[in-house]
Amino acid sequence: MAESAAVARGSGLRRDIEGLRALAIGLVLAFHAGIRFIPGGYVGVDVFFVISGFLITGLLVREAQRSGRVSLVRFYARRAKRLLPIASVVLVFAAIVTTTLLPRSDARIFGGDIVGAALYVVNWVLAGRSVDYLASDVGQSPVLHYWSLSVEEQFYLVWPLVIIVALLVVRRFGTRLRPTLAIGLMLVTVPSLAWSIVLTGRQDASAFFVTTTRLWELGVGALLAIAATRLGNLPTWVRQLLAAVGAAAVGYAALAFSATTPWPGYHALVPVLGTAAIIAAGVGSDRAIISRFLGLAPFVWIGGLSYSLYLWHWPLLIAATDGLGLTGARWGIVVIVASVIPAWLGHVLIENPVRFSQRVSSRSTIALLVGATCSLFGVIAGLTVTSVSAAPRTDAATTSSILGPFGAAALGTDPTSSVNGVPRDHYEAMIPAPEDSARDFAASAELGCSVGPNGADLVPCETGDLNGSVRVIIAGDSKLAQWYDAFTIIGQTNGWHVTMYSKSACPFSAAVRVRDEQPWKTCVDWNAALLDAMIAAPPDLFITSQGSFTGLLPENFDTPVETERDALAGLERRWSELVSAGIPVIALSDNPRAPNKFSSADCLPAHPDDATACSFPQDRAVATSAAPTQRIASEATPGTAFVDVQDYICPQPMCAPVIGNVVVYRDGAHITNTYAVSLSYILADRLAAAAAALGVGQ
Repeated sequence: MAESAAVARGSGLRRDIEGLRALAIGLVLAFHAGIRFIPGGYVGVDVFFVISGFLITGLLVREAQRSGRVSLVRFYARRAKRLLPIASVVLVFAAIVTTTLLPRSDARIFGGDIVGAALYVVNWVLAGRSVDYLASDVGQSPVLHYWSLSVEEQFYLVWPLVIIVALLVVRRFGTRLRPTLAIGLMLVTVPSLAWSIVLTGRQDASAFFVTTTRLWELGVGALLAIAATRLGNLPTWVRQLLAAVGAAAVGYAALAFSATTPWPGYHALVPVLGTAAIIAAGVGSDRAIISRFLGLAPFVWIGGLSYSLYLWHWPLLIAATDGLGLTGARWGIVVIVASVIPAWLGHVLIENPVRFSQRVSSRSTIALLVGATCSLFGVIAGLTVTSVSAAPRTDAATTSSILGPFGAAALGTDPTSSVNGVPRDHYEAMIPAPEDSARDFAASAELGCSVGPNGADLVPCETGDLNGSVRVIIAGDSKLAQWYDAFTIIGQTNGWHVTMYSKSACPFSAAVRVRDEQPWKTCVDWNAALLDAMIAAPPDLFITSQGSFTGLLPENFDTPVETERDALAGLERRWSELVSAGIPVIALSDNPRAPNKFSSADCLPAHPDDATACSFPQDRAVATSAAPTQRIASEATPGTAFVDVQDYICPQPMCAPVIGNVVVYRDGAHITNTYAVSLSYILADRLAAAAAALGVGQ
C-alpha cells in the first residue's frame, strides 16, 4: 500500500500503478464516506494488496537476482522509514480524538486498538472483537483501517524469509530462482485462498480481518511480479484486453458488491484478478489505453498521496461522525475532501523528509531505530488512552453507604407505584460506577458458557442447587445468558439444578436469524443439537428468553428475510415440540429495549446533574423488545407459561436509568448483571409459581 511504484524490469516510475493506487483509495474513501452508488468500495483495499504484493516482490526478486542474496535488515529498514513516521503521528491523533470526542466506555477498548495498530497486530484484535457478541455495542475504532496495514506487514515478515529459502534451494539444487519462488509462493497462496473461502462460507466475521484469509491476495501480486519477465512482450491487443477486462472486474466489484456480500472468500477473486490484469497490461509498456489513462498526472499525484490519505481519512471521519454527530454522505464527502490537507502536509513534511533523509538512509540501523521509536510513540499513545479513560470502581465503602433497599428490591411489592422507579436528576450512588456499567456481565461471560457466533457445540454451565431434585435447563441468546448469576440464586432458592446453554444472538426457536443474506447455519445446527439433547434426556423444566422478535422459518430459507410472523410461528413450533416430549416451558420476558446505541456508561457521566436525560419511553422500549412476541406465543401454546419481569425493569412511563442506586442498563439491549442479581429473589418467586402451575415438582 505504501511502496513507490517501480516497473518489474527496472526502477522507473510505473505511472499506471500510481493511478491504480488513486483508483483504490478513491473507492475506499467513497465507501467510508457513505456514497451509496459505490456500495462495494471496500474492494479498494484488495486492489492495494495486489499492488503491494507485486511491487515489494519485484524489489526483492531483483535484489536476489542482482546480488544472490536478500538483506532482511535493509528491507525492514526501508519499510520502517517509509511507513512508521506518518503512521505514528496519525496514531497520536487517533488517541487525541478518542480521549476528547469519543465515549469513555469505548476509549479503554480503543486504547488497546491503538497499541495493536502500533505493533501491526490490530487485525487480530479486531477479528477477536468481530466474533465477540459482548462487544457488539462497541463503536467504530478510530484505527480500524490499520487492519490492512497489519496484514501487509505480517506478510512481509514471512515473504523475505521464503525468498531466502528459495535462494538456498537454487544454490543447492541448481534450479532457477523465479520458478522456485513461484512454487514456494503457491504453497502459501493456494491454501490461503481455500481457507478464505471456507471461513467466509462459515459466516465467520473474523474472516474479513485475519491474515490467513488475505495472504493469497498479496500472493497474487507476488506471483505476477515473478512472472513479469514473460509479460514484457505482450502484443498490444492483449494488453488492451487485459486492461479492459481488469478495469471492468474492479468496477463491477465496486458497484455490484455491498456490505452484505460475504467477504473475502471467492467474491474477492473478482477485484484481485482484475487488478492483476491491469498491472500485467502495463508491464514493460503503457500502450494500453487504460494504462495511459491511469498514468495521467492527477491520478499519479493522488496515488503518491494515497498512503497518507488512507491513514488520515478514517480518524477524521470518526471524529466527525461519532464525536461531533456529523453524519450522512454529505458530511462524509466534506470530511474526505478535508482529509487531503493533513494527508498532503504529512506527505510533504513527514513522509518524504524521513524517507529521503541522507542521515536516516546512511545506515539501516538508524532507519530501524527511527521506526522503533515511532512505534513506541504509538504504543505510549494507546496506553495513555487506556490509562486516562480507566474509571475507579465503586468500592465497598460506597456500597455500604447506600441507604434503603438495593436495586429492584427498592421497588417493593408494587413496582408501578413505587417512587423509586421514577427517573430523577440525581442519585446518591450508582452501582456499578456508570463508566464500568458497559462491562458489568454475568459470570458466564468469563466462564465461556456462551457459544460464539461461529460455534454450534453445546456448552453446558451448571449452577443453582447442584444437589437439587428438579433439573432445569435454561437456554437462549444473550438475553437469557444475562440472567446466569441470578439463576445461581434462583436455583438455590427453589432447589433447582440449573444447566445453561447459550449461543450469542441465536434464540432457541424453529425460526432462525439471517446472516450475510442467508440462514445462519451455526444457529440452525445449535438449535437442532439442543433440541435432540433435551428430547433424549428431558429436563423437569425448560426456561428460555431471547432478544429477537423476527426470524426465518426453514420453509422460507429460499427467500431469507426475517419477519415477526416467522418468529412467532417459530416459537410456537419449537415449544410445542418440547411440550409433546413432556417438557414444560417457561418463557422469561425480554427486558424493555433502550434506544439504539444507548449506553449508561456514556449517558450518565455526561449528565451528572440531569440523569433524567438518560431515561426513555416505556411503550417504545417494550414494543421493540421480544416480550410481546413471547407472550402471544405462550398464550397460543398449551403447556407453556410466560413470566414477565418488565414491571421491575421499567415500571414507569419513562424508564429510569438507575433504580435503587443500581444502574439498570449496560447497553441498549441488556441490563447490568448487578441489576439482574438484585431482581433474583423476585424472579425466583414468579418462576416457582409458574413452574407449579405447569405441574413441576408435584
